[in-house]
Amino acid sequence: MNQFEDNDCFFEGELLHQLAVAEVPPVPNDLENAVRVRLNRTLQLNHWIMFLTTAIPMVIATMLDPIGHLLFHTLSGRPRQSTGADKGTQEDD
Repeated sequence: MNQFEDNDCFFEGELLHQLAVAEVPPVPNDLENAVRVRLNRTLQLNHWIMFLTTAIPMVIATMLDPIGHLLFHTLSGRPRQSTGADKGTQEDD
């Protein structure tokens, strides 16, 4: 064995001995509650960010056409013509 392997074995043995005699403190009683509070806060923040960046813009994009129809009808007093309607099939009064 060379010098490095001897030092590694000594270091590992010393570390194992320190871990064997070290006293580990008990788990706090409120650890689970603290983890839940932090996790819930993080999840709630994530949901709000997702809602504001994806759901709200999709709703706005979906509602632009109906709102445009409403504004046009309100301001002009006549309904917008559908682009797909054939003028020859409509009956005259």
